Amino acid sequence: MKYALAGIAIVGLVAVGVTRMSAAAQAPADRAAIETAIAANETKINDAFMKRDVPTLKALIADDGIGVDMSGASPASEMFKMLPTMDMKVTESKLSDFKYRWVDANSVVLYYTWTGKGTYMGQPVPSPTYCSTVWTKQGTKWVAVFHQETAAMAPPKK
Repeated sequence: MKYALAGIAIVGLVAVGVTRMSAAAQAPADRAAIETAIAANETKINDAFMKRDVPTLKALIADDGIGVDMSGASPASEMFKMLPTMDMKVTESKLSDFKYRWVDANSVVLYYTWTGKGTYMGQPVPSPTYCSTVWTKQGTKWVAVFHQETAAMAPPKK
């Protein structure tokens, strides 16, 4: 049930963003450079997570950031505490198909596909996984404020 609610919340967030703006009108003039930097930072977060590099994560994720995945929702501060002892081993990881939806000149939703191999708590990690991160400009710095992951469903059997 909470996964359905999280999905509804994401759809609501995106729907609100879509109705409040036209991407071209709301994006800043240096949009392409910002998108390139955000994609690089998302990749840094992914790499830091796999390496359990909490200082790098803290530099890129807002203190009050939230993450939602198949385990539920949790504040970034909890993830920072749990990460060093987390039962996780990722052997392959790739982020692809980056797309952007600008909410306004200071907020953008990055969405993409994660594929990889590994285990989490003894179980195979789902791959592919569809991800989105809300990036917000705080002062002169772009930080991740919300991240969600949705495992792809197996195609229906015929």
